[in-house]
Parts: sequence; C-alpha cells; structure tokens
Amino acid sequence: MKALHYAPNKKNLTILFLAAFAIRLAVFLFFIYPNECYKQPDSGDYHHCALSLTLGRGMHRLDNNRPMFWRTPGYPLFLSCFYKIFGIKSTDFSKNRPAQTAALIFQMLLCSLIPLLIFFLALLLTKSLSISWITAWISAIHVGFVLADTYILTESLSILFLIPFFIFFFKSFYLPGQISPPNNKLLRNLIMAGICLGAFAWIRPMGHFVSIASAIMILILDSVNWKMKLKKIVIFLLVFFAIISPWYVRNYNITGKLFFCPMFGLYLNTFNAPKIIRATEGLPLRESINKLYQQANKMAVQDFLIARASGKDLATELVHLKVALPIVMKHPFLFLKDWLTESCKTTFDLYSYQLVDIAKGTFYYDPPEEFLTEKWAECIYEKKVSPLMRFVIYLEIIFELLKWIGLLLGVFIFWLFPLIKRLNVSDYIKQTGLLWLKVAPMIGAFIIMTGGFGYARLRLPVEALMVILSLTTWYWLIKKENL
Repeated sequence: MKALHYAPNKKNLTILFLAAFAIRLAVFLFFIYPNECYKQPDSGDYHHCALSLTLGRGMHRLDNNRPMFWRTPGYPLFLSCFYKIFGIKSTDFSKNRPAQTAALIFQMLLCSLIPLLIFFLALLLTKSLSISWITAWISAIHVGFVLADTYILTESLSILFLIPFFIFFFKSFYLPGQISPPNNKLLRNLIMAGICLGAFAWIRPMGHFVSIASAIMILILDSVNWKMKLKKIVIFLLVFFAIISPWYVRNYNITGKLFFCPMFGLYLNTFNAPKIIRATEGLPLRESINKLYQQANKMAVQDFLIARASGKDLATELVHLKVALPIVMKHPFLFLKDWLTESCKTTFDLYSYQLVDIAKGTFYYDPPEEFLTEKWAECIYEKKVSPLMRFVIYLEIIFELLKWIGLLLGVFIFWLFPLIKRLNVSDYIKQTGLLWLKVAPMIGAFIIMTGGFGYARLRLPVEALMVILSLTTWYWLIKKENL
C-alpha cells in the first residue's frame, strides 16, 4: 500500500515495464505461439499487405495487383520491416513464422510501455498517485491488453499513439470552474494531440471519428470564448488532416475519389444491412449477406469499366456503401436497434472470450453474428476451457463487476447527487464530476462507433479511461471523502 504513494522514478517505472513485458512474453511463448493463435481474423490482410510492401509494390493485392483500400498502411509497414530482415519464405502466412515471431516480440516490447503511458494519463486526470499506480498495474496484467499485444493486429501498436493523444488532448481544454493555463500552451498541446491522433489513424482509421468527436467536445465543453474555441478546432483538425493527407492523395490519384479508408461501406453491407434484409424479407442471415454481396459485385463490374475508361481504378468498398446505404436509410429504426445492440456488446463483452475461441479452435475467423449472453455463458460453462483459462475468465468477471459497480455508483455520486443537492457538495465531488464530464464523452465516442460488429477488443482503446473513472468512485468509498 505504501508503494502506491511513491512518486514515479526510473526504478519503479522500469519494474512496471519489465513486469508487463515478462507477462506478455510468457503468454506468447507458452500459449499463443505453439498453435499460431496470433493469426486472428484480420491478420491475413496485414500479412498480404506487408508482403506487397516488402516486394516494393505498395499496398496492393498480390493475386490481382489491385490497390488495397480496406486497410491502412501503418501496421503492414511495421510488419514488412521484419519480412525484409528475415526474408519472405512464401506467400503462405504460416511459412513466415520467424519474421512474425520477431515482429511480435518487438511489438510486445514496445507495448510494454503502454502501462507507463497510462500511469501518466491517470496522474494527469486524477492527480492521485494511488489511482495512477493501480490503473497502470491493471493494464500490465489486463487480459485484453496482454492478448492484444501478442496478435498480428493493430490494436496494441495504435494505443501507443492513442494514449499520448489523450494526454495532450485533455491538457488542451478545461471546463468552466477549472484553472486553465495560457492559450498558447493549450494550442501547443492541441497540435501535439492532432499529430498523435493522425499517427493513430495511419494504423486504425477510426481516428477520423475521434477527431470529429474531439472537435465537438471542445465546442461544447471548453471554457474559452467562442472565437478561441473555433480557433482551437480549426488548428486541431488542420494538423490531424495534414498528417493523414498523403493517403487521401494516394487514393484520389488511383480512383478519382476523395477518401481515406472506405471500411464503413463494407461494414454496413456485411453486418447491418443483411440483418435488415433478414427482418424485412425473412431470409437467413447468410443468404442476406450473399444477396447484398451479389448486388455489390454486379454493380462493381459496371463501375470498374467506367473507372477504367477514365484511367482510374475502383474501390469496391465504396460500391458496397452504395448498396447498403439505401437499405439503412429506408429502415433507420431497424438499423439503430442493431447498431446500439452491437455497441452494447462492445461495452459488456469479456476480453477472455478470446480464450474460449482458442480452446474451441475458432480464433482465426469471426462469425457473421454473435450474442452477448451466449458468449458470457460459454465463458462460464464451456467444457473445452482449461482450469487455468477458467481461472483467468473468472478473474476478469470479478474485475468487470467491480469496474461497473464503480462506474454506475460514480454516475450517482458525481453527477446525480450534485444536481439533487444543487451543487452544494465537497470539492472532491465537484472536481471528480468535472473529470467525468471531460472523459466520459471520449469513452462514448469510441464505443458508439463499434455498432457494425461489437466485441470487447474494440473498447480496448478506452479501457484505461473506464478503469480510471471507476477507481475515482472506489477511492471516494475507501477514503470516505465528504459529500
């Protein structure tokens, strides 16, 4: 308990880093590596993009030399560095294990810095060493962070840029009632936030949605005058889009259309629109998906010929958007119901369900539909899960229950109670309420964008923020601060 009040120094931060790396390396060597569990549903795409980059062909498909638009180049570029060092053994994923192993070990080494970054994020937000150390150590052993760091996926590396974005962004605006530093310092922090978010977007394209959500937060919550608000929004968005503009230029030069990553169209046509077809036409889900894909493929043939006639290529994902969007617009309530259901899955899903997938041998693909209650039931009852896996699952269930008790109680303590008492509450309640007001919208922004297909790993970027808010409640309960 005394260690929770130590100021950060080289010794205790090094211990945190080494502990995080040791846990990740052990999980990888003894659990993930033997059965190639690091090959997740999206890993094949990153592998093929990395092969193309290694061969000097840019982001292109190897089978037909068509440009790749669905994936952004950040993670494939990282992976290609190791393919260059170790050499390409084959286009087959499994034949390149030496390069992939080296890439993952280096990835785990880099991502062992994440608990340190989370410590400084928590300290910035709460000014509490105990909350900061607890949050950092939770992230060091958290099953979601540990597993993500051992996969050929984008979540872990992208968080290395996202946490600094949070730090700079939350330092760049203050709520009414908080002491704000000079405007020039706020602008410097905002510029750094834009740079970090731009780097994040090169790895995970959801950075666009985050940039808009961040601008809205500044517009609504910032304590500065309207002129300064607009100035900050313009600077932030200009920096962000300047960082990612080369990919816009690349895509425009190839297709004649301005876009960064057309994933939204394929998401709608794979997950949301087929469920609307199922509800309105009575078709099974897989038949609904096939029907919409056939429509998209037929339309893509025509659009491809038109594009080629003008010397351009076609992003077929944009064709999927043309098929799915009219269906979504025609049935907005069915779409909204499905979108919120999937976002709810993201919110309450268990990271340790990935252990169930590994035990069942289904870790390398995603089904077209999953149900939260069934996933929780499998975590608790699945017979193929080993005792050690079950122990980890039960630990996460206990952790999630404690986290949500803190979050739900915090809503009452820091938001509802001050309203009932007409803000006649203690300084701790006031300041923590402002902290929640500042952080909660960012959590909501990340989770609400996952309505295509929800699962726990998609909330990993804001898991630390959720833990920080929950711990502020537990801190109040344990310390018995005054109301």
